[in-house]
Amino acid sequence: MSSDLKFISFNARGLRQAKKRRKLFAYFHRQNTDLVFLQESHSSLADAKYWTNEWGGRILFSHGSTNSRGVCILFNPQLSYKIIKEELDPFGRYIFVDIEVQNRFLTLACIYAPNIDSSTFFVDLSNFLDRFHGETIILAGDLNFVFNLEMDKTGGNPRTNFKAREKCLNLMAAYELLDIWRERNPLSKLFTWSSNVTTGIHCRLDYFLVSRSLEHSVKDVLFFTWSAV
Repeated sequence: MSSDLKFISFNARGLRQAKKRRKLFAYFHRQNTDLVFLQESHSSLADAKYWTNEWGGRILFSHGSTNSRGVCILFNPQLSYKIIKEELDPFGRYIFVDIEVQNRFLTLACIYAPNIDSSTFFVDLSNFLDRFHGETIILAGDLNFVFNLEMDKTGGNPRTNFKAREKCLNLMAAYELLDIWRERNPLSKLFTWSSNVTTGIHCRLDYFLVSRSLEHSVKDVLFFTWSAV
């Protein structure tokens, strides 16, 4: 593997269809991705061994149900790393892990936040971060709110999960985390979610929040589109 690490975060909206899952896994391999953060995997304990064999490397699972929640972290089988500590949410909302990789000590978190305005969820995340000790933090996933109604949402009413946003901003301040895509793209409007019910509503709900110390080390932060067809 190169000295540069490559991460992808993706809300899969379910991976139970074998064709979709295998195509996604193949796509991640073609991208030479080192670590993949998946949300809404819809995995169960019975799936873990089978999906791990399909991927070909280690997967950390936090299972939800077969039709909701679930998060995973996929490790490239060619990546040399050591997991120092891990904690998995029993309800499929988050995975925290301290790893050593390429002489770096990182705290990683894959997050799928509730779609209700749950301030306590982000308080809990902050408490979890207190127990991890990586030199830098990379938190990725679907936070289910927008930071800026003008820049991160179009259509619909001017609202989001405000309590959750406030607690997340407190967490970011406490741990010196940046919304790295917005830092690189202060005037851009790109969205990661569209309403299936009301046309014209689009939001950026998916984020990489990284330690401020990584700001100048990150080369690119890109959105991608993918189709199982």
